[in-house]
Amino acid sequence: MAIPAYYSLIQKGSYGPDEALVQTWLNGVRDQCSYYPALTIDGHFGTRSENAVKEFQLRNSMNMDGKVGANTWNALYAKYTAKHGLAVPYPGIVMRTGMSGGTIRLIQQKLNTLGEKIGTDGKFGSRTAAAVQRFQRRNGLNADGAVGKATWAKLFPAS
Repeated sequence: MAIPAYYSLIQKGSYGPDEALVQTWLNGVRDQCSYYPALTIDGHFGTRSENAVKEFQLRNSMNMDGKVGANTWNALYAKYTAKHGLAVPYPGIVMRTGMSGGTIRLIQQKLNTLGEKIGTDGKFGSRTAAAVQRFQRRNGLNADGAVGKATWAKLFPAS
């Protein structure tokens, strides 16, 4: 099972931290035989991301639709972690109020293991932002309520 767990269908035109994480995973599984160029990690799932997913699906004997559903999500995670280990990579974009997805749910779950009591619905709302701010203050970070690289590194330290 992938970490974060699959949340919702990713397809051309979608945007968010899960899309950025897929881009990170796709770049991480590229090799000298890959036709797709390295992707820009921006969370915007466009034609280049779609084509990279299609190649991944083709090379892994999957339905080649260019969409990231549960099967593609889990297969991509498995390939990435087999190559890079089980550390949870930073998705590549700052996560803030209004965003949603499995990556946000993972943040909520982690905050709850650290003593917060917030919902784990995968929606970055005001309660999640306030919990992030408390975490940031406790860890000597800028308490802006957004999860950037520094906050991510404190939440999910490399073992």
